[in-house]
Amino acid sequence: MAPFTRWLPASPERFSDIVIEVAGDGNGELAKGTTALEQGLADQGFAVLAQTERLDGIGPTTSVRLRVSVDPLSSAGSGCDVLVYLGRKLPLRNSFHLQRGSVLLCDARSMQDASPPAIPEGVIVYPVPFADLHQRHGRHSEKEVIAIGVLSHLLGMPEEVIRRRLRPDFRTKYFDIGVNWASQYLQKRDICAFPSPPLHPHRQVILNAHQVVGLGLEMGNCNCGPACVQRLDQSPEEWIGEHVSVSWNNIASPMTRNFMAQEAYRNSHADILALLGVHDPTMVSGEEATKAPLVLVPASLPDALRCLVGARRLARADTPVWVIVDDLLTCRSQSVPVPVLEEVAGKAAQLGGKGEPSKTCDPDWLCRAEREGDAAADVGFVTWGASQGVVREAVAFCRSFGMKVAALYPKVLRPLPADDLRAFSATVNRLIVVEPDRAIPYTRLVAAATALRPASILPEPGQPLTPMDIFLREDLGGCTAR
Repeated sequence: MAPFTRWLPASPERFSDIVIEVAGDGNGELAKGTTALEQGLADQGFAVLAQTERLDGIGPTTSVRLRVSVDPLSSAGSGCDVLVYLGRKLPLRNSFHLQRGSVLLCDARSMQDASPPAIPEGVIVYPVPFADLHQRHGRHSEKEVIAIGVLSHLLGMPEEVIRRRLRPDFRTKYFDIGVNWASQYLQKRDICAFPSPPLHPHRQVILNAHQVVGLGLEMGNCNCGPACVQRLDQSPEEWIGEHVSVSWNNIASPMTRNFMAQEAYRNSHADILALLGVHDPTMVSGEEATKAPLVLVPASLPDALRCLVGARRLARADTPVWVIVDDLLTCRSQSVPVPVLEEVAGKAAQLGGKGEPSKTCDPDWLCRAEREGDAAADVGFVTWGASQGVVREAVAFCRSFGMKVAALYPKVLRPLPADDLRAFSATVNRLIVVEPDRAIPYTRLVAAATALRPASILPEPGQPLTPMDIFLREDLGGCTAR
């Protein structure tokens, strides 16, 4: 994973994932071109995870971070291999974490006043006249699509793969402007072509959080019948469009009213306690505990889809089920293999839209807590939500260096899996809760429910947590827990 990735020769024997970021200053909508790039990469069989960001959480997209691999992805990774910067002036500091060997495409004008820390030594810089190209050929709002054309040529992406994904069709003109300029004036230096797609790719579709919630609520309530999965296999995108387009008001059947999965709560982890309506959900007892909602916190968009459908197995007449989709996931799109969608659709069809839901959860479908790593470990990590993907990659990375680490990944926040936590803690020397934000709600919950005293890892202020934040702390890289 970045920042240890390097541009490698394109060969089926070796592959390093690539982290690409397209960023601006909020004056354009970056999603126009990057969406077509995501879909084109998925068409070739790549696993893609895209994380978007907005200034102060509002307004147009200011950056889109793409991580691309032949293997399944759990997080947006660390560092940056290729940065396309469309703002008027580069940031004063290296806020995109460029490193030696990284590639920067930016307007020549933005480099004139750039401070030395903005472009570290060893970064390969390509000045591109983005401003002149869009002023000369068309509207300002299509500069982002021109940039995707330049980027596609640099990466060696087949042009038609992206061109056919651009909507509306007039955007192909601006994409071609970027491709034509790059083919005439951009001379590749010190980097190889984009790695070859997998030899036997799985069919992939790109899903965002809105689509996942719509699918999770509609699956099993649709009128497709036994042919539902077959129709999905024949035309995945058409099937997704049909199921997401159904109004949420029309799918509130008597069974779906029994669980609160019909609403996806978009909140920071710090707000979850307030959502529960209690000061400490681990301390609720008696009649209040019976009526308190069961809370599921998915780790990824495919996981959110499973949780939404699997909530029917957990629902009871007097106990609602909440599926908490945190902020990080609501700003994400992700490639999902069609077989995964078929699996979930098949399970949903078995549940159906009628009858009483099961009172128990199939452990193979929605397990309470998953463990990985060494049976006896020096350090054991615990986390909920999207941070599970970051921890999963950090554990794999640490173990590749011979470190003895393990992790526990609960999906259920309420009731807190206290027995699982205590059993896991007994197998590790140090228990560490990885917090998704700096409010530290989960460390308090674990301590209150288990009498354990875990340490915690927090992200830097205003920064998302990355696998390297974990690897470089907790005495794994010479640092101490906070």
